[in-house]
Amino acid sequence: MKRLQKLTMVLLAMGSLTMTAQTTTDQATDSKNPLTIGARIGANIGNVQVDGLSEIITPDIESLNGFAGGIYVNKVLDDKLSLTTGLHYKRKGFVAREAISLDVFNVDIPVGARAETRIHTLEVPILLNYTFNKSGAVLPYIEVGPAFSYAAAAEIQPIAEVIIEVNLPSVDLDLSKDRYNRFEVAAQGVAGIKIPYGRGEFDLGLSYTHALTELLNDPLLNVRMINRGIGIHAGFGMRI
Repeated sequence: MKRLQKLTMVLLAMGSLTMTAQTTTDQATDSKNPLTIGARIGANIGNVQVDGLSEIITPDIESLNGFAGGIYVNKVLDDKLSLTTGLHYKRKGFVAREAISLDVFNVDIPVGARAETRIHTLEVPILLNYTFNKSGAVLPYIEVGPAFSYAAAAEIQPIAEVIIEVNLPSVDLDLSKDRYNRFEVAAQGVAGIKIPYGRGEFDLGLSYTHALTELLNDPLLNVRMINRGIGIHAGFGMRI
């Protein structure tokens, strides 16, 4: 009986040591800067800053909504900080609108046109992430840093507006011309929340991006255009 009690005590001690070792191993694993890989989809509300044109000839500039999505990677640096990067597709651009009103039998009929400039870009952000509360059920975070993008293609979609809208043939932009800058460097900020779920996490966020370089610089016309935009995203990532 005593031998059985001793054996039981030894087994319990070994089990306790094993559990302690496992806990220590898990903590060590967490401290080895694990990666989170995930996907995000959302929308980009793009606009531009136009300089150099006279207010008399400058059309109304409006935002253009476009799809955004891609993959992201987050690497933990310590208990609060991590680094987020990835590869995202973003449709940037803007809308230029001109309109007049015709008086037909004392009825105002709007007549006008708008041109949607659609820019298809690939973006690589490098953002420093600060998470406020890693032990909670909801993890608020902010991210700041540079974002580098490349304009793969662009077109202008003219739309006539005479009572109804009529899409006219689109015009491709030749981005290889000197007046265009396909490579863009921007400052980006993100605020969002993460909700842990198993070994993964849901991710919801709102971002703002402001280019530091010019999309268009035409010295002959003295026109400069700078991209900016607001983004929203939802995604899910897995820790590996």
